[in-house]
Amino acid sequence: MTEHYLNILSQIDTNYDIMKSMRPLPQDGIEYFKNEMGIVVSHSSNALEGNTFTFDETRLLLEKGITSIARTFHEHEEIVGYKAGYDFLYDAAKQGQIIDEEFIKKIHSFVLSGKESAGQYRTIQNYVGSLTKVVYIPPAPSQIENEMNSYVSMLQSDLAKNQALFKQEKIEWENIFNTLALHHIEFEKIHPFIDGNGRTGRLLLTYELISMGLLPIDIQVEERARYDSAFKHFDTKKERSTRPESKTEKMASLLAECELQSMTVWNKIFVEYQNTQKQNNTPETNPPRRKFKL
Repeated sequence: MTEHYLNILSQIDTNYDIMKSMRPLPQDGIEYFKNEMGIVVSHSSNALEGNTFTFDETRLLLEKGITSIARTFHEHEEIVGYKAGYDFLYDAAKQGQIIDEEFIKKIHSFVLSGKESAGQYRTIQNYVGSLTKVVYIPPAPSQIENEMNSYVSMLQSDLAKNQALFKQEKIEWENIFNTLALHHIEFEKIHPFIDGNGRTGRLLLTYELISMGLLPIDIQVEERARYDSAFKHFDTKKERSTRPESKTEKMASLLAECELQSMTVWNKIFVEYQNTQKQNNTPETNPPRRKFKL
């Protein structure tokens, strides 16, 4: 790991403890963060795919139902559908919904709301890039069922292990983010749907984060080159490196930085509340600091 990445993980560890020390939090504050973050990620995730809605237009659409005449109805539907999918994740998390293939198809049905292919695995061969400039060829349609079955089994197993580590206060941050990165990359490599794979994958990533008690992340459009490079890095290292984590380290680093940003915003929102809590607690009621572990 680079010194920069090590510093990011250390800051995440510190901020995570701060978040825990604030609990229980006022419900209206939690709802404020959730809704604001929903607007942010609905804008960014769609912008990564070429949607031209500005952030202010996204907010106006989601809060007031007012759309811009300069944008297409298709772009309008993308924003609304993504936010509906994001909200669905929080309801699912409260119910302890496991991630299975039907759950993933449900997420996709929000992303491609109103389209015939919504929630359906593709039946044709698609390509990442374009028909004339192919960047990556996903598995054939006949392989998707088996690929997704294996993928879901891996994700369920990894997520259960990580959730257990969080409960036991044995969090290994490097492993957490490498696992998140692996899951996200592998899903995009399967590319199980004809369209909407990127947005579905990022919503799936959000669900995995909140299922562990972490925060949703915002991969901004300004990070598109770095985001795309992390996928290419995975393939390059898969061919040339024997160190497993080398394949996912670029994506893991990006995800960790985004998580730290979300944590920083969260703690700023609740800083006054935290100060009040500290004044009401005696030193004995504050739990000892967990030793930072990678």
